[in-house]
Amino acid sequence: MLGILELILVCGLCVSLSHAFENPIRKPGADPSMVTVNGTYYMTTTGGDHIAITKSQTLGGLLKGETRTVWTDTNPTRNTDMWAPEMHQIDNTWYMFYSSGGTSTNTSNRCRVLKGCSGPNPYDCNYIYLAELTPPVGKQAGPNKDDPHAIDGTYLVIGKKRYSVVSANDENSEQSISITELDTEKWTVSGWHIISEPNQPWERNTTNSASSDVVAVNEGPHPLYHGGEVWLTYSGSFCGTPNYALGLLHYIGGDPLSRSSWVKKGPVLSQANGNYGTGHNCFFKSPDGTQIWNGFHATANPKGNCGNERYVMAQIVEWDEGNTPSFGIPQPLSAVIQPPSGERVLKHRESMLGSSDRLPDLRRRKYI
Repeated sequence: MLGILELILVCGLCVSLSHAFENPIRKPGADPSMVTVNGTYYMTTTGGDHIAITKSQTLGGLLKGETRTVWTDTNPTRNTDMWAPEMHQIDNTWYMFYSSGGTSTNTSNRCRVLKGCSGPNPYDCNYIYLAELTPPVGKQAGPNKDDPHAIDGTYLVIGKKRYSVVSANDENSEQSISITELDTEKWTVSGWHIISEPNQPWERNTTNSASSDVVAVNEGPHPLYHGGEVWLTYSGSFCGTPNYALGLLHYIGGDPLSRSSWVKKGPVLSQANGNYGTGHNCFFKSPDGTQIWNGFHATANPKGNCGNERYVMAQIVEWDEGNTPSFGIPQPLSAVIQPPSGERVLKHRESMLGSSDRLPDLRRRKYI
């Protein structure tokens, strides 16, 4: 009789943990973007010369989930360094925001948009090139407002207005978070306004090769919405150091284009438990819509990494009574984590031999 009870308990434990997961949920992987649609997770990461989407019905299944390349480009002005793609559904149509450079002479990185379909998910769309989101000369970046270079574009909504948020150079030629109004009918932007510069010590770190070589960075912005409030997370410091970490900008009202409308704090997520360079994140909802989860990349290399040694992790975002988000600390990769609420228990184990289509070449990702 005792043996039967033990068997029942063991089986019950197996069922309860059958869709628990361990990080990483994608390896290699960097600069993740994730959405949850009808119980399925969709993820895209930096691919270098292409953009691909992976899908899975479980969070852990993304590690080797079914993957499809949705975009390549032969145009020499925009066919390389395809970084930080993001999936966004706008007016019932799927779009892909990303940045890329080119193989032709004098082609700096620019933020761009692909148009997908009005179908139920981003995976099954066929994408076409739509627009480059660069303001006119005089309203661009740099000390003379004539620098079109920008990376890590994201999509932000505040009230009834839409914005493009990017990482572009400030007047000191340091990577900063810039915002501009976005016209989603003409797909044009007006002019960049800096709302965060790398002016805090944790955002300014030396490289591993030279202690005097300071790299000051704000990049990878991503919106967070909860309880009627708006935040932007961003990544500070340099991906090639262990100090790469997440900061937080809280919108407190007023004109979103004004620096005074945002309050900065950080870091809010940084290296821990053998995970270094924890940054460039995204947010996605649980399948039942009751939770918000944080997807971010990290590396096991204690010196940091800007290439293929990075992997994607996921952890839940907690909220206090004052509606302030808490991102916790990166858990050890051996930690068993309960999945997002509403995740379906599969009758059969997901195949671990899912198509990987093409493994991303991240060696050129930022500063390499």
